[in-house]
Amino acid sequence: MKNLNILLLIAAFTVSVSSEAQEALGLRLQQFSGINSTLLNPALGGVYSKKWDINLIETVNSISNNYGFLENSKAGEFNRYRSIQNLYSRPDLTNDQTLGPNDLVLDYHTRNTSFYADMSANILGPSFLLRLGQHGIGLTTRARVESETIFPPDLGYYTYNANRGNVNMTPSHISSMAWREWGLHYDYTLSSADDRRLILGINLRYLQGYEGLSIFNEQFSYKQIRTDSFEVSPGAATLMFTSGNLGVDENTPYEPKIQGTGLGLDLGVVYEYLGERWNCNLGFALNDVGNIRFRNSGQLHQFRNNATLIFDTSPYTSWTGASDLPIKTSLLSDLLSGDPQASLVDSSFSIGLPTHLVFHGGLYQEVGWRMYFVVQQSLPLKDNQLHKASTAALVGGWENNWIGAYMPISLYRWQRLRVGAALRLAFLTIGTDNLGPWMSRGNLSEAGFYAAVKISPWPKNMSKGGKGGRGKKKGGRGMDCYDF
Repeated sequence: MKNLNILLLIAAFTVSVSSEAQEALGLRLQQFSGINSTLLNPALGGVYSKKWDINLIETVNSISNNYGFLENSKAGEFNRYRSIQNLYSRPDLTNDQTLGPNDLVLDYHTRNTSFYADMSANILGPSFLLRLGQHGIGLTTRARVESETIFPPDLGYYTYNANRGNVNMTPSHISSMAWREWGLHYDYTLSSADDRRLILGINLRYLQGYEGLSIFNEQFSYKQIRTDSFEVSPGAATLMFTSGNLGVDENTPYEPKIQGTGLGLDLGVVYEYLGERWNCNLGFALNDVGNIRFRNSGQLHQFRNNATLIFDTSPYTSWTGASDLPIKTSLLSDLLSGDPQASLVDSSFSIGLPTHLVFHGGLYQEVGWRMYFVVQQSLPLKDNQLHKASTAALVGGWENNWIGAYMPISLYRWQRLRVGAALRLAFLTIGTDNLGPWMSRGNLSEAGFYAAVKISPWPKNMSKGGKGGRGKKKGGRGMDCYDF
């Protein structure tokens, strides 16, 4: 178990320092967010004040876990993360052992509640938003990788050893999927008066899945009786996976194959009030409704153990790669039922998108200060589904046509407080929702950044500090948003 812990954690941190980010709140809530804001709420496309917006490239990725951490480390120290050879596990170190400046020490948390490990990598490719009066139309291209693991506290390193291998395996899951999206956006603005409007928005996406994996289990328990053997109580588990892009010969040009397709849907509404100096809005969205059906190289297995058995792990410890997964499932099926193919119940399966609810509001000036709140809540609809980490955030910032700066303060999974920062210079935005791992060394268990390059109309009066808006302001309004 020790070696497995080290391999899993170093793989996670390798991803985090190369392509890490989070909710990108400093990017979604700008006055020039345009098509990028529709990923938070499709109705926010109607709040955009210019005639068109083009996103050239955006990367928003994240990784976080509460299982292990790297001591005295910070994100961005790429020279320290190049090799697993300089990684040591804290329980294995002796008091007189000397470590070098680039050596890494991995230690583990102890908890009474479940552990989690999240990874998200998103790239928004060439996309646009076009405003035609009350209508907004857009197109998005996007590639996504999402992964989440939830497992019980008994699998914590120190707890496992203290309990001598006795594990109460509460319902747990692993969900992971890689796919790309082709999206159509539409929003419509209903104006009830010159100073208020209701905006409805929708994103419809065609999904193409490359790989999918989902594992979830019912309650069971096991205890270690020998180094490589466990006594396992009755229980059940479901495993579904694809393998069409795995085990590719390194000498063969790699061309990822599409393993499945599906549809995704976002729905949103925003109510906006336009004051003399301050504007405000409230919005609600239902995002990532849908799933991908994997039909090529898919396998759906159901395992059930009706009596206590002795499980020998030795046939499962040697792996040449992920392509060994079909072989290992056949071995497990043979152990449980005497038939290597008994567990295989279907050659296709579905994995749901990370469906979630978004509630947000803001008080802002066209040029000047902006303040927002955002609450995102996961909406689990079925077992074989990706899950969005629930988050609550307060975001403050200031911007004009040239520059913008934001500081989000968020509570990740209702348990981790994060302080982030984002900076926009004309058409370039960079930021992070979690600034701490980049600023100083500590116990590193998460990190992130996001970036975007966009093009939008350059206001004629920008050099004079003009607002460059759509001219919605009209005279005769004496109230500001906070009065209203």
